[in-house]
Amino acid sequence: MISYHVRSRDLITVINEIKAGRLILDAYFQRALVWREAHKQDFIKTLLLGLPCPQIFVSKGAIDVERMLTTSCVVDGQQRLNAISEFIDGEFKVDGRAYQELSGDEKSAFLKYELATIELDVDNNDPVVKEIFQRLNRTANSLTSIEKLASQYAPSEYMLVASHLADELEYRDQDEDLKFRVDPAIDPAFFAWADAHPAASFSNLIQDSGVFRSHELSRKVHIMYVLNLMSTYLSGFFNRNERSRELLDEYANDFPEKEDVISVFCDAAELWKELNIPPGSYWCNKANFFTLITALATSVRERINVDVAGLAGRLETFAGDVPADYRLAATEAVNNTRQRELRHGYVWRLIVDN
Repeated sequence: MISYHVRSRDLITVINEIKAGRLILDAYFQRALVWREAHKQDFIKTLLLGLPCPQIFVSKGAIDVERMLTTSCVVDGQQRLNAISEFIDGEFKVDGRAYQELSGDEKSAFLKYELATIELDVDNNDPVVKEIFQRLNRTANSLTSIEKLASQYAPSEYMLVASHLADELEYRDQDEDLKFRVDPAIDPAFFAWADAHPAASFSNLIQDSGVFRSHELSRKVHIMYVLNLMSTYLSGFFNRNERSRELLDEYANDFPEKEDVISVFCDAAELWKELNIPPGSYWCNKANFFTLITALATSVRERINVDVAGLAGRLETFAGDVPADYRLAATEAVNNTRQRELRHGYVWRLIVDN
């Protein structure tokens, strides 16, 4: 049974703790920031009107007896506290006014706002914190399935490789100022391996190709996508996310093919770059990108000498006159095995029929 305390804390105290690094917003179990400006404005307006808002949950953490202080982590309330910090820093306005434009009395009332806080008497590195976080996020702004998987399988080497390819690997030097931002269950040796096996060519393609919108990137949609690319490369086509979930368990402790996967997908990304496919191309929607990258990765594995100039022309011609069955397979039930196999067959022939 976890003990906890309920108390009220004025906003100025909370903000000062954040600025001093005694209250961590972006702990290892947290999601990316997903609130849009309209959400932030609406929340700040609630505070300015003096209306109640939901409770903030924090893990109190252990006492550092040498430094005589406690560092806490936000378990629920990250988006709200970030909105408060950004409003005070002048990053957005509410009803046409920035924080700096409020009157002295308005600023005082805002900073005296009492936040209801639940302090959990649990260490920040205790695995139960992640469970509490997931349970608290089963509401209107609930975690997406991949956000849940990313949290649940964070230490899985298979997930770590996908995160590395997607440029979402969260690691930093473990100094005092960066405590609690890296999952303690992750083997530090993996970070050294990732440094020695960079994946920038592929991660830049995923991040910058236009396949994913900014809010999809913030909600880790691209990580599930990369997991499915890896799983298809390793074991062939499957329905939706089925095989990826299996491999997250199978390769939880050790993923022997990780160097091969990084190398092949980075080489495939270099081929894509040579094809000079512009953002917004027919090949830059999720289904077609998946198909072409999978085919390019297969050509790398099978050591096929790709005629880049010829392939670029064939892809452009194909996009200008798409066969009816391919078009259907790229717009309906796109993640089913049959549709993935059909699309692959067409693109594979474009690659090998020089």
